[in-house]
Amino acid sequence: MIHPSRLTLLSVASVAVLLLFVIFGCTPKNIPTKALESPAAAWKVFRRHYCIPASRPGVLIKASLYYTRTKPRKRTNRTLVSMWGDFNGPMRLDISAGMGKLLAHIREDQDGLLVFYPTEKKAYAHVDPVLGATRLGMPFPFSLSELANVVMGDFSGLAPRKYLEAARDKKGFTYTVESPQVTSVTLDEIGRPILLEGVISKAYDSARTWQLEIDKYEEVVKKTAPLADRLVLSLDNGEKGVLRIKSRELKMASWPASATGLELPENIELHRLDNGHNPSENNDIPVVYED
Repeated sequence: MIHPSRLTLLSVASVAVLLLFVIFGCTPKNIPTKALESPAAAWKVFRRHYCIPASRPGVLIKASLYYTRTKPRKRTNRTLVSMWGDFNGPMRLDISAGMGKLLAHIREDQDGLLVFYPTEKKAYAHVDPVLGATRLGMPFPFSLSELANVVMGDFSGLAPRKYLEAARDKKGFTYTVESPQVTSVTLDEIGRPILLEGVISKAYDSARTWQLEIDKYEEVVKKTAPLADRLVLSLDNGEKGVLRIKSRELKMASWPASATGLELPENIELHRLDNGHNPSENNDIPVVYED
């Protein structure tokens, strides 16, 4: 016979387990470790583990960025990146040199993109974050908010729910998709995204293709899907950015307005890139890096 006090303890333990299920949902589903047999199976794993919105409203990401370009002349740089904000609200990004010197302050919200270069004392704005970033020479084929989602393992904003065609190749499985931004998705043999390709049709005189390659994942052993440790963004004009994630964390609450705001000094003139001004036309692209 079980003692009443032991029954009470068992009941309490059961209630605690049930509460955990309610708070956190079902227990994490183990991700596959063996090669999947079909494109359909790999896509199902991808949708289940890498197309789930973050469970918290805010995020803080620290990373390093190695940037290269070939036109109008070849330049390379290494910078540090801090990105923070809300997935459904303002997103901030600061770029600094290795010695801590701030090179650029960037803010994205429902009104578009605002970029301030403190060294050059220049500020630029565009109603479209993607157009604004590309016209300033930044290899961002999608918004900062979308980039934050991808870093945290959510590709649902880029990859549609269904694919049109699928084929097996040396890397795993490649899917042709119909999406405003993405034309194809490649998964490895266990369903992890390793390559996305798309087109930026509005930013240039002719459509420009881009690639997002995830060539390194977390090596820690855990039940949840590993997150990308290194992402390579590249455009077909030779611009490339290698983003290495140093740390990331979800925030329990939204960021306060004071943390995501970006006020320009009084003596700074704001240039509107969506009013015909394009600094790339005269090679006057603001410097966000040091030679």
